[in-house]
Amino acid sequence: MQHQTKIGGTRFRRSLGTATAVLGAMALASCTVFSTEVKNPNAVTEDAISTASAAATSLVTGLYGAVNAAGNQITGTSGAASDELTWVGSREYWNLLDVGDLGDPLNEYTDGQFPYVAQARWMTNYVLPKLEEYDRSGSLRNRADLAQAYFLGATIYTLIGENYEDFVISSDRVNNGAPVGEANMRTMFDSAIVYTGKGITVATALNNQPLRARLLAMQARAKWSKAVWATLRSPRGFPANPYINDAGANADAAAALTAFGANDARYRFETIAQNAGGWFSTGSEMNSRLEIRAGNRYIVPNAAGTRPVDGAAGIAMRDPITGAVDPVTLKNIDECCRLSSTVNVGWTAVSAKDMLLILAEAALATNNTTEFANRINAVRTVDGLPAWTSGGAVSARDILVHERNVSLFLQARRLTDHYRFQIRADRWVATRGTRPCFFPISYNERQQNPLAPQPAQERPAACQ
Repeated sequence: MQHQTKIGGTRFRRSLGTATAVLGAMALASCTVFSTEVKNPNAVTEDAISTASAAATSLVTGLYGAVNAAGNQITGTSGAASDELTWVGSREYWNLLDVGDLGDPLNEYTDGQFPYVAQARWMTNYVLPKLEEYDRSGSLRNRADLAQAYFLGATIYTLIGENYEDFVISSDRVNNGAPVGEANMRTMFDSAIVYTGKGITVATALNNQPLRARLLAMQARAKWSKAVWATLRSPRGFPANPYINDAGANADAAAALTAFGANDARYRFETIAQNAGGWFSTGSEMNSRLEIRAGNRYIVPNAAGTRPVDGAAGIAMRDPITGAVDPVTLKNIDECCRLSSTVNVGWTAVSAKDMLLILAEAALATNNTTEFANRINAVRTVDGLPAWTSGGAVSARDILVHERNVSLFLQARRLTDHYRFQIRADRWVATRGTRPCFFPISYNERQQNPLAPQPAQERPAACQ
């Protein structure tokens, strides 16, 4: 006779007769052979974490990994939904993103990425109170850990605000949480700004300029993106005036530039095998699975259509002033989108170039052509490109759009520029991109959480 035992979700089958004989024989040899009183020297309880400030660095490392995985995936799905990436493989849901169908909760990539984004958000609100308590008690060994945790928390909240129609925010491990509501998604940026403000205070006290620079830059990004959110979603539509001029973002951008100390500075999440995970890895989808590649606006594909032609010959993007191969795009493609880039592709969260572009756009919004030229040419100087001049063949608007396009490539920034400047992505079908639409709360979350939008497969109103 066969008997089944379920252990940890796996069923094991054994013969009762044989088992009885073996048990009897072994019992004679030792009455404690099946004792479960085994101590695990590596077991760490949650109580221990809550009281041991030595855990702070490990907690921040875990938060970094969670934010990294979430950002890695968002840069891929946002890239595919824009003209940055295009579908060339067999997975149809990449194609649906490519043609502009962002709002489908059933899309396997946005559905699969949602739990990882939610995990990074949850970990933010798990880790930060612990580090804050260590800090209040005077037991935090390295206060830079706290400032870095604030930066990581601000990063994931900003990414959520920029890329999602709605989101579920809850720290309860048992009861379901309700979505914040589409009209309240601007609070994602408010949370990010609270975190960066606290982090800047810590980094300033430590006189840690690299930390202070990236916190100031993320604060500028959050304030700037909140202003963009208002132009696209409140009310929903394309703004008559696309230019953003936010005093708070401008002040933070200027301060971040001073702290960075160089116009080519950036903070990049580096992806390695141990943290490339998630539902998918964007680098793997490009450079191993060959499901997606850089879009036709940027590269010249090989004969198979799966990746760029080697070297500068593989770059389609041209600098609008020189007409030559755009060197920024060449560098971008070398970093992300070639076989030699490998599957572990990092992503940039903040940069000095981003700050210069914020200030350039603010100057253009006020018709300050001199200031605009100074800021946009500071971006171009980084890459050894000739200066833009007012009254030339290239308009201020066009050079701004171009520099944003190439300097913020694959940073989950292009989609809002499509909407703001009403530049349709090359693969969008006629029924998509007619008004701003972003990622939905996923099908997986909706199935498990009755407080999430129902029916589970229905697109958000803006995406129908």
